[in-house]
Amino acid sequence: MALGLLLAACARPAPTPPATEARARGSVIEGRFQADSLGVDKRYRAYLPAGYAESSARFPVIYLLHGLSGNENDWLEAGKLDQAADSLGLRAIVVMPDGDASFYTNSVAPADYDACMRGPAKRFFRRAEAPESFCVRTPRYEDYLTRDLIAHVDSTYRTISTRAGRAIGGLSMGGFGALSIAMRHPELYSAAASHSGVVALLYAGPHPYRKDAVQLVTDPSKWGLDVGEIGTLVRGLFGPDLANWRAHDPATLAATLPEGKLALFLDCGTEDDFALQDAAAYLHDVLATAGVTHQLTLIPGRHNFQLWRARIHDSLAFFAAHFQR
Repeated sequence: MALGLLLAACARPAPTPPATEARARGSVIEGRFQADSLGVDKRYRAYLPAGYAESSARFPVIYLLHGLSGNENDWLEAGKLDQAADSLGLRAIVVMPDGDASFYTNSVAPADYDACMRGPAKRFFRRAEAPESFCVRTPRYEDYLTRDLIAHVDSTYRTISTRAGRAIGGLSMGGFGALSIAMRHPELYSAAASHSGVVALLYAGPHPYRKDAVQLVTDPSKWGLDVGEIGTLVRGLFGPDLANWRAHDPATLAATLPEGKLALFLDCGTEDDFALQDAAAYLHDVLATAGVTHQLTLIPGRHNFQLWRARIHDSLAFFAAHFQR
């Protein structure tokens, strides 16, 4: 039976409980490895639970993805991931990879590494990033996450290296990546979470959402014409073939997702700058029609870290409860 948890508009985001002095704290480290699918080295940050170094135990892993304008530091610096994890006493490793501006997909458009390295810093939403940190030779980001990164993490850290001990989450672009990748690779992940994600890639309206009036994009060349540079980027990533868009769209994939295959957590602010709350409501109805149990929370908030900082505690708690089943 489908489950939707929908909070009223008068609700307020639950504050992240502060870490107490009495609770042991995890550690944050930096790692780097050769990502064969991208043809370059990639950096990541990781949270190791309290007592990891002194223990011989194995731990589940949460892969946590950043948004379009972000990088591997965002969940720590802006999201205070370590504080939320410590406050929960989280018994899991959290890996935060660098996903560039990839939407975590294998791009249809090829990369020109040399031209990229000669170019100026890449900019999205006024954040600049040096070419050497985002230029890749082969833009196969889905393969990078599902093959290279998992293999590296499982061979480097004491992980529970089965789907039961592996989850994936993210915000905005990363929310899309988390759901799309988990639904495309349910053999690898047992749970997925999206904060303000692009969870219905082809949803075109209406705004506000109405179940009886849904409009979907049928011509990819017109996707995102109202969001400028973002639209140009996404059209290049997924290309002109509608079938490829559908093959990566969480809402399309959800329609045939077997009940119980993935534990799903969704949330979004009701004042989202991109009206992604309407896409979340649409995905909720798709999952409900398919009979897929899931959790949806809509709360006051915009598309920013004020919301995501308040909500990361909830998704980590969701993952922790899932791992304990």
